[in-house]
Amino acid sequence: MPEIKEYSLEPKKKAKINNTGILFIVLVVLFVLFSYIGRPFFFSVLNLVPMLNNLSFIGIIAAVLTMVMVTGELDFSVGGNIGLTACMVALLLSKGLPGWLVVVIALCGGALMGAFNGFLATVIGVNSMIATIGTMFIWRGIGYTLSNGESMLAIDPVVDYIGRGYLFKVIPFPIVIFVIIFAITYMVMNLSKWGRRIYAIGTNPMASYLSGINVKKVKFINFLLCGITASLGGLILTSLSAVGMPQHGQQLELIIISGIVLGGTALGGGKGQILGTLAGILILSILYNFLTIMNVLYFYIQIVQGSVLILVVATYEIRQSRALKRV
Repeated sequence: MPEIKEYSLEPKKKAKINNTGILFIVLVVLFVLFSYIGRPFFFSVLNLVPMLNNLSFIGIIAAVLTMVMVTGELDFSVGGNIGLTACMVALLLSKGLPGWLVVVIALCGGALMGAFNGFLATVIGVNSMIATIGTMFIWRGIGYTLSNGESMLAIDPVVDYIGRGYLFKVIPFPIVIFVIIFAITYMVMNLSKWGRRIYAIGTNPMASYLSGINVKKVKFINFLLCGITASLGGLILTSLSAVGMPQHGQQLELIIISGIVLGGTALGGGKGQILGTLAGILILSILYNFLTIMNVLYFYIQIVQGSVLILVVATYEIRQSRALKRV
């Protein structure tokens, strides 16, 4: 007797592309469009390599800041951290310290800055946005104090290699660091117990605490790591420019946070993907790079930056309100 097949009267569900996939499609479309409009300058080695180097120190910070934001916290101090690190590196090199020791001191300084932010947010209980806006001004003010508000040369073989060296004489070293940091962050957030704790805390801190998760410890360590990566970004930027100046990293925190939110990370925590952050940062990077090579004046680019930030946050809020209505 032949087998009777069952057929469902329900319409088949079409496969949906997730938000991260949509962002990468947008990225490809923008890249092709900008390559055509900005030919032959946009799609050239002379433009793409510097763009990827600039992207690297932004992306390194964005990767770890994503973990901070998924737990429901914010860190606006990363730009000030970059400025202070740049001034500290230049000052220490001018005193004759070896480059490798300066790098170690800079990263330790970043750890202290991150730990202080974590202390304010987790131990004292200060709102992280307010606390890190305050420390952003403090770090930059210390940078101005160390440099007397002037640019200082920062030339050393070790420091130079961090931002301008090449692995196997082919791959820019900042891109190598960027890929390694993103790969580690991806594995931590998606494949580790630490990542599950991060998402749990962002979704419901009280439930996480009652289930035995040390909420303050997780947030504190994330802030500490964010401080280290911000200083690493400062090292790369100092190496690329060969100078240390307190203006380094100014307003960079807004670009980084915009890219993270564009990538789908919720401002309230509990939601976010490192691949989404990668897509968001890439989109913003090629957009600003395209505007620059098209000779758009800097203050117009600032208008675009502010508009993108408002648009991204507004889109997030609209989506959140629609999600709540569906519940």
